[in-house]
Amino acid sequence: MADALLDTSVLIAFALGEAHAVDENTLLSGAAVSTVSLAELRSVLLQKNVDAEDIDATIQDFNLEVLSFGLAESQVAGNLIPLARPLGIGLGDCACIATGIVTGLPVWTADRDWAKLDVPTQIHLIR
Repeated sequence: MADALLDTSVLIAFALGEAHAVDENTLLSGAAVSTVSLAELRSVLLQKNVDAEDIDATIQDFNLEVLSFGLAESQVAGNLIPLARPLGIGLGDCACIATGIVTGLPVWTADRDWAKLDVPTQIHLIR
């Protein structure tokens, strides 16, 4: 079982070489990602003109446990949205946070606004 859940913003930072204050290999080792975050990652990288084969290779290299987004996660995410929207936190982010809540995994993100939410899971920032 994984010991951390990674948000799309973390994966984008790692994939594009953006600045961060964590050891990538340590964080990736034993980490998980939601299927929603993988879809979001693919979308963002395609919009940045990253080749689909390179995206697939990057995801493979990350070697993450992939967690399905199911009924329990959708219920928690739906409850989070009214609290998160005023902070500019959208559906994809709520899906990630909900997955962390349901699985009990601490969530890692680059989005500082997540720390403003009162949620029953740990939120860690990479920068």
